Amino acid sequence: MNLFAAGLLAFTANVTTSAQAPTTNAPPPAPTVVDSGYWTYGSWQVVAETVDTGEDLRRTCSAFTGGDGDPTLNVEISNGDAGPPYFFPSVEVRESAFRGYPTVMQDGQAIYIRFDDEDSMDAVVTGYLDEEGFAQATFRFDHPDSQWVLRAMRKNRQLDAVVGGQVFATFFLDGFTASYVKAMDECGFTGAGVVD
Repeated sequence: MNLFAAGLLAFTANVTTSAQAPTTNAPPPAPTVVDSGYWTYGSWQVVAETVDTGEDLRRTCSAFTGGDGDPTLNVEISNGDAGPPYFFPSVEVRESAFRGYPTVMQDGQAIYIRFDDEDSMDAVVTGYLDEEGFAQATFRFDHPDSQWVLRAMRKNRQLDAVVGGQVFATFFLDGFTASYVKAMDECGFTGAGVVD
């Protein structure tokens, strides 16, 4: 083999084409917040946030009450979800405990919500430890039950979450209708099926 052929062989062995480009194990870029808004209606807040996922723009809209160490009552929807008037967002109650402490609501426990007009609906608690080791507990009403709960929230002033025969949390519903309509509007939906 002559010197020219050996040099050419060494050169071509070190050249990579785009099809042979080395792969990287770098994680995809983190989603970036593009736009956000915050509104308050009575006891309720609305947060709308648009995130660039790298593939598309996703707008998530939440109407909630509670928080600051107390359980929250939340309704959340995304512009990528099916929505009203054909599909209604879930209604969720969430409890978070301090690190090392249990939640009041326990996994598998029966619970019910009760409105001031005495209407009620049963649910079951889902409890777990999050990735940071904090105890979490939730219960939720999904479609189609969520439409009934949303309508009841609109016509009442208070929702009690009852665990073991005791009121665990009370949520005031003043401002709920305005916050629900705002959240739906921010994500491209209407209040149809709840407000009408």
